[in-house]
Amino acid sequence: MKPERPPRAAGFAANHSDALFRQRGEEVDPLPEFARLGERLARELGPALAAFGGGKAPEVRVAKAHRMSAAELSGAVGGLAANCLLAAGEGQPFLLLAIDGPALLAQLDRAFGGTGDLGGRVPAALPLSADLFAQRVEQVVAEVLTRLIAPSEPFLATERDGSHAALSPFRKSDTLAVLEMEIAEPGAAPLIARLAAGAGELAALLPSSEVRKRVPTRRAGALDAPFGDITLTLEAVLSEVRVPLSRLATLAPGQTLPIPVSRAVPLRVGNTVVARGTVGELDDRIALQITDTPPSRKDFQ
Repeated sequence: MKPERPPRAAGFAANHSDALFRQRGEEVDPLPEFARLGERLARELGPALAAFGGGKAPEVRVAKAHRMSAAELSGAVGGLAANCLLAAGEGQPFLLLAIDGPALLAQLDRAFGGTGDLGGRVPAALPLSADLFAQRVEQVVAEVLTRLIAPSEPFLATERDGSHAALSPFRKSDTLAVLEMEIAEPGAAPLIARLAAGAGELAALLPSSEVRKRVPTRRAGALDAPFGDITLTLEAVLSEVRVPLSRLATLAPGQTLPIPVSRAVPLRVGNTVVARGTVGELDDRIALQITDTPPSRKDFQ
């Protein structure tokens, strides 16, 4: 038995819900992308800081990119540092830039002809000259970050403090992503600068071109074009009878051939059974009421 009109693909909607084809996005760890951003930042910082070192560019390198708690970062930064928050607009996620205070003082001492040896004499707060030098470094970092990330607004220093504890940008239990950069000059201990962001906000701070979440491409399903518009021929097989060739050769008008009708009539597309049903009547026509569908329809997925 063949239907008078081709079936519509919508007839399979219950078994081909879009949810069956939806795939979960693969969460990507943003820390490696943060490390790559740090490498690009380091390459540009050296030439940008050359003006502060008599025209000779210092070597800037990323020593480490890792996660740590805010309490651990506070201990690493110590009591004396140039701390500032960099943000690209009000209400946007921020980066903490912390420049090691003693190393900053030693570098400044060498810039003025000294040896850089503080002799253990570390002030409670950065002197004005060191603070001004730190502000120039912060400005350069903000400008380079703006070029690399290309946010809608430039990065600017929104808050500053010589005490990390006083600035208190994170809760002690927060997990942070931290870049540790070394700004090195020949014959001197490197200046340590740390760039930190909340782990949950890190992806929003990465350049827009970076891949933060890879979502696999959804494959087209049975209801999607062009598949949903394909028409198929259905066949309702009422009975299949095995008859010897000798009897087929003697068939004549008037003979009766018993045909058993199955209670579950298969509905086929070609050689594939797509459903089963019982024979009935609808609007004075023979009809098939679907009673069962196969659990797997890979041919239609």
